[in-house]
Amino acid sequence: MDLLIEILSLMGRVMLETITSPFFIAIYLLLFTIVCWQYKRLENMSEKLIKSNARLFVRSACLSSLIGIFGGLLGSVLLIIVGINLENIGFAYLWVLALLLMLINPRFLCFAYAAGILSLFSLLFSYPDISVPHLLALVAILHMIESFLILINGHSYPIPLYVKKKNQIVGGFNLQKFWPLPLMALVGVSGVAPMDGLAMPQWWPLLQGYSGMTAQTFTLLPVVAILGYGEITTTSTPVLRVKKSSLNLFIYSLTLLLLACLSCRLPVITIAAALFSPLGHEFVIWLGMREENNRKPIYIKSQEGVRVLTVRPGSPAYHAGISERDIILTVNDFKVDHYSMVRELISTVSNVSLRVRREDEEIDIRMPGYCLNDSGIIPVPEEPVARYIVMKEDRIFNLVRRLWQKICNGARH
Repeated sequence: MDLLIEILSLMGRVMLETITSPFFIAIYLLLFTIVCWQYKRLENMSEKLIKSNARLFVRSACLSSLIGIFGGLLGSVLLIIVGINLENIGFAYLWVLALLLMLINPRFLCFAYAAGILSLFSLLFSYPDISVPHLLALVAILHMIESFLILINGHSYPIPLYVKKKNQIVGGFNLQKFWPLPLMALVGVSGVAPMDGLAMPQWWPLLQGYSGMTAQTFTLLPVVAILGYGEITTTSTPVLRVKKSSLNLFIYSLTLLLLACLSCRLPVITIAAALFSPLGHEFVIWLGMREENNRKPIYIKSQEGVRVLTVRPGSPAYHAGISERDIILTVNDFKVDHYSMVRELISTVSNVSLRVRREDEEIDIRMPGYCLNDSGIIPVPEEPVARYIVMKEDRIFNLVRRLWQKICNGARH
């Protein structure tokens, strides 16, 4: 326990020195600018589709950056407790391979795929000479951090969209997020006295028995990373979708971490861990895609009234209490069945009375009028729909499914 307190104290001191240094501040501001630009790009796309008029990208970037600092602290503790040594995991190979895989499919720009392939090459051909357990454990912890960040922040400020899938135009949300993370990680150093670094304790899961170690002393290295999450939901609310996605990703990362730690003791498990890194990640993606494809969309036009896709934060409708998936039945006692009628009625009077169905209950809501273009209400798609995005099925999964169907058909014959 004393050693753990000493490690956490050292980590806190190094972290404080790092985040207050001019170099770190400059790097983090650069990452913040990139995140801010990404959110602005997503909002511009949404505005072209549904004229949402939202300007929340700075707020979203600030929230993601602050939560990213929390994620960095959590990740640093996990990296140190597990005992991942960054000295010999082949970062250069990892990045090059990840960028090459991105040319095949953008979603392959993920260390889960590059680390799995790199580990298999190292195990089968002894090149490159890397520590496979440490590399896979690093991937596992990064995804574990991501699962927590998704749960905490994945549903915040979702970007509304109109999506065409299976010849139907429905409403949905883009849940894309980016988190810059300041991390502390262990690096083995040679020729350094233990008082200048950290002496290896007995409980570090990965460092004990690490054949690649020539030194038993470690120091903390500050690094900056950026994690991303992207998903479109049309069949679940953003809150429910991120709960399921974060749970699936956490189970994957925990399983990979256990395999990586066991492979340090039982080398026969190493190949299984290397295979699980990309294949397990593909399974997590497949679970999300299966739910999105098999369940019915929930942001579609109702049989009566006007269904609300979402409400822009800070707008008159937001302050009045109108919520996502509410169905507006009447405006000042006039029945409505198209958003154009709602917009016309609320633009002609100073006070508006709305009759709204929320789940199985009907409630009355009052909001200020004279807000032709700025009520904040974004309806589900209604004919005619001028612009939308097309949600295509993944080519890799389509190919695998067709091959599987051929195998099954061949087995029957």
